[in-house]
Amino acid sequence: MLTVSCAQNLSAKPEVTDTACDWVSIIYLTEHDIAVLDKQTKRDILAHNKAWQANCKQPTDSSLLTR
Repeated sequence: MLTVSCAQNLSAKPEVTDTACDWVSIIYLTEHDIAVLDKQTKRDILAHNKAWQANCKQPTDSSLLTR
């Protein structure tokens, strides 16, 4: 039996493309949201917004993360 292969030993490097900033954004809260959400949820949203700011882009209004 004769086995033939056309495969070559090429050095293909995987390319990783991070698209998280394409579909993740800052979570905005209304006054009503702030009134009804518990402390832990507000902390989680703040942590999310700070991570977004650090990893994606800086918002033009820095007060967005301190409200």
